[in-house]
Amino acid sequence: MIKAIFIIQGKSPLEKKCKRILSKRILAFVFISLMIIGFPTSYSYGDEDGKVKWGFSILAGTHTKSKPDLILLAILPRAGLALHKNWDLELEGNFSYYSIQDEKDLYLLGTHANILFKPIRWGKGTFSLIGGGGFAYNNNNGKVKEIGDSHIAGILHGGAGIDFIVGKGWALRGEYRLIHISDPLKGDLGINTHNFILGVSF
Repeated sequence: MIKAIFIIQGKSPLEKKCKRILSKRILAFVFISLMIIGFPTSYSYGDEDGKVKWGFSILAGTHTKSKPDLILLAILPRAGLALHKNWDLELEGNFSYYSIQDEKDLYLLGTHANILFKPIRWGKGTFSLIGGGGFAYNNNNGKVKEIGDSHIAGILHGGAGIDFIVGKGWALRGEYRLIHISDPLKGDLGINTHNFILGVSF
């Protein structure tokens, strides 16, 4: 009888939970796939000098839902190291502010690791695929229902970008990323955002 009521009203709680878990696994699968695809491509350092590259970016994003109920702003300082000709590893700081309509505004302070795969190069430009993940402390006390009641958020993201050299040792960087945050220990809905990023590397 109870099961019948759930069917009439829509998807059961179990189906919704499975769907949320599946979406997180898909994001993780994309990140792992990017790493696997690139490992056979090149094991030479090519024109990379092995030096640490520094940079920072400014991010602006909005909810993946059609209604404009959320705005994300962030500053992302980073340090990167060329692993191979087509692969970079980056450690990135995350200082994020989520302005959420009808809910508590959310602040994140954390870090994540990024893997960049660079399959296309031309002149002074480079096209990259990016995937990464990490953790951040947040000020949530259960008032942002999408990420539970924990002060720790898990972060997964994936996207693509272009680097363009503008001078000796300097490059401009533009990216698109799909970012997911949620409580890593619970099956909460999480927050997904479309994000555009502009930055500089040196």
